[in-house]
Amino acid sequence: MKKFLIVTFFISLSWMFTGCRYNNVNVDNGIEKFFKENNISGTFALLDNGHTTFDIYNLERYKDSAYSPGATFDIINALIALETGRLKDENSIIKYNHDSSSASLKNVFEKNNDTAFASIAYSVGKDTLQFWLDSLKYGNTKIKSADEYFWLNDSLKITPDVQLGFIDKFYFSLFPFQKRVQKIVQNLMLKENNTMYSLSYKTSVHYDSKGRKIGWLLGWIEENRHVYFFVINAQGDSMTEAALVKTLKEILVYKEFMKGDK
Repeated sequence: MKKFLIVTFFISLSWMFTGCRYNNVNVDNGIEKFFKENNISGTFALLDNGHTTFDIYNLERYKDSAYSPGATFDIINALIALETGRLKDENSIIKYNHDSSSASLKNVFEKNNDTAFASIAYSVGKDTLQFWLDSLKYGNTKIKSADEYFWLNDSLKITPDVQLGFIDKFYFSLFPFQKRVQKIVQNLMLKENNTMYSLSYKTSVHYDSKGRKIGWLLGWIEENRHVYFFVINAQGDSMTEAALVKTLKEILVYKEFMKGDK
């Protein structure tokens, strides 16, 4: 039997509900076992489309801990590059390593290719990147320079709370980007699509300035035309992207997803 605590208190979801509060949060400590079994520690949150249910594990880390977004920033990086015309679509070729290597946006997005995305950021330029971060209120909005991997080096930081709100708005194309641009990047996140459900997400694993291995996984699952948004933020010495995906799927099964009858 699932064990969780329904607590009535107010939690601020800073991205989605500016100036608002959210109550009746389901704190589900049963999720902890999936983190432990995969040798990681962290937080998980799941929000339904109607914002009527909100399940969470490790509330303190979820609300108050900020980390570099790592490769999850590829979403923003790709949106800006497409919106500003630096890239045309998912098949646009990115040259990197001083033009000695090249690959499509689709390829570098799937592989979390930081070097390629550094090339994209450099082509966009620091001022343009800063304009969009300020406009979107993405994390602390801090950039050291466009070619210094600011999404990895603890310059730019974001909380799991804001990441979840970000992915909610992104799914509904509510950002001030062209709808076409947002749809291209949404499609890049699709990992599984069958008659029972579709699953979209972006992963990231990187080291922070303190030498800690930090992981992210954020996205959404759709069943019967209903969408739920999720975020994992974790750390662990042996953590891999595969371990994050495994943790996610185990939690979703525990929450009775992936059967087509949610």
